[in-house]
Amino acid sequence: MLAMLSKRSYRDLTPDERKQLATMPITCANLPVDDWTQSLNAVCEFLEYFSKTGSDPGHALKELEKLPADHREMIVRHLDLVLTGSLRDTFWADTRQNAERMRFADKRQKSVWAYFQPDPIPPRARGPAPSTTTLADRARAAIGTLASGPAIGYLVKTTILASRPLPIFACLLATAAAYVVAKHGVDWGYRRERLSAEERRHRSRRGSDPGLDSIFAHDVDESFDRYFVKYRPEDVKLKKWLNDTKGFRAALRDEVVELYREKLFTAGRVNWLIRYLTRDTVARWAAGTLHRYRDRYRVTAAMKARCVVSGIAFVGLSAYVVSAALRVAILPNAAATFVAVVGVWVAGAGWSHILQERRRIKEGELDHDKTMSDRQAEYDRWVRKLKSTRPNETQMEKWLTADKIMVLDETLKHYRLAWRDVLTHAFLQAPGRDYKRARDPFGPWRYSKYDIRIFLITQEGVREVSVEMDFEHAKRNGQERNNYRFDAVSSVHVATPDDLSSTLELTLMNGPSRNIRVTDPAAAADKAAPGQNDPRSLARMGRDAAGFSHTLHILEGIAAEGKKWIERDPFINDQPSGGLPTDPEPDTDPDTDTDTDTDTDK
Repeated sequence: MLAMLSKRSYRDLTPDERKQLATMPITCANLPVDDWTQSLNAVCEFLEYFSKTGSDPGHALKELEKLPADHREMIVRHLDLVLTGSLRDTFWADTRQNAERMRFADKRQKSVWAYFQPDPIPPRARGPAPSTTTLADRARAAIGTLASGPAIGYLVKTTILASRPLPIFACLLATAAAYVVAKHGVDWGYRRERLSAEERRHRSRRGSDPGLDSIFAHDVDESFDRYFVKYRPEDVKLKKWLNDTKGFRAALRDEVVELYREKLFTAGRVNWLIRYLTRDTVARWAAGTLHRYRDRYRVTAAMKARCVVSGIAFVGLSAYVVSAALRVAILPNAAATFVAVVGVWVAGAGWSHILQERRRIKEGELDHDKTMSDRQAEYDRWVRKLKSTRPNETQMEKWLTADKIMVLDETLKHYRLAWRDVLTHAFLQAPGRDYKRARDPFGPWRYSKYDIRIFLITQEGVREVSVEMDFEHAKRNGQERNNYRFDAVSSVHVATPDDLSSTLELTLMNGPSRNIRVTDPAAAADKAAPGQNDPRSLARMGRDAAGFSHTLHILEGIAAEGKKWIERDPFINDQPSGGLPTDPEPDTDPDTDTDTDTDTDK
């Protein structure tokens, strides 16, 4: 019953819905007696009161007073457009107090922001680049090893067979020196190459990949700039901070864009990661570890000294061993020496690259695992925070209703009107400017900013008030008022550029037409998840949530007939109609056509 009557007057109901209302008292008689059945009976009592001229609403009011407070509040709130002005006067004080209390209930100012936060994308991390080792590197290593191994073995054999202690001892020392040179030489080359790569990555220029210059990349760039300003260290000047971290921002920006460059992703869904990377950068700045990769890949003086000294010793000892071997047999040992030198050179180049790539990939995999672990922990923390903070649909609707009631209260006070002076009224809510939007599955779009428009219909004319509502921060930013007589309304036209958008054009005799956006076509056109509403259903839901049908019905009636429409409307003037009201259906009324499903000109 509440869903059927919410945000609708009795005249807005379809014939099937009116038949369902007429049979509701019979249905109530067969239900078990509890609070819900009593509440249903109370609604039926009010509908019975509306159907009879001169009837006393006292019994219906008594039934309503007996209900639990939350049930009573629901009935008054959802029957907002059904209750007449005199009845609303009875409940207005409680309604206003409930709205004033509900407006900031449930920690609204600390939780609404979470509703408009997009669902975060799970963490990703850049893994190590594929190995650059080629078949040529493996061939050089294999050929050099196969060539130098026998040659070195022949020289060692010659030295041992000569049975001279010093050359043999020199051969052992040369072997040890070769091991030290190989170990520290490969490490030195690896560190130098990695340091050079990291320095290139953290330069203040972006990558040359065209995919890194998309709209998504631009939004990510703006997010990094915003958060680097927001979270900067307090003791550092902004200009210095931005200049010193320019290269880091560019590197992090390129990484995020590269990881999440799919077309369906928006920057808002990776802002959690951008904030985390920004805070991590600030923490490393404060700890003095911003350039920690320099310490990680720094080649120490001791390493250089060991490598150089071992290299000199290896060359000297090797020369002594070779000279001793040449004295035994000059030609074969000279040939073996040449092959050994060339083979070691070729094998050293091949094995050095292979070993460095293996180390880079292993190190990259460890870094990837560590990065993923940290980012997963941050992602889980953010998801938990959103889940614990994000309000549900009931809370969002209660807060929005409370905002509208408070706007209505201020409007009544400004015009010095009581509810008994208001024949009927209509709310029209549309997305405001620079809004954020979000929705629950199967629910209507909700906006961080609304343009709330109220039409109060009195005996003297129409009072229209438009308010810019910052729903996220519970603030009103501006107000516009228009007053006009019934005969001043020239025409009401519904513009429908497509099936997903609607704009209400209201034209007065003494002024240009005003366009009132009702639905947001971009929101309605969004693809719904499997099993959820299709775009057209979302558009219809958006119009229903905005109060479009009821507002259109009122304005079309005024535009077509002026004050006569108010005077003859049985639902405003409580004219008898036998049982529940059964006036001519809107689509058969010769004077006004209120079938809004066709979205044609009115």
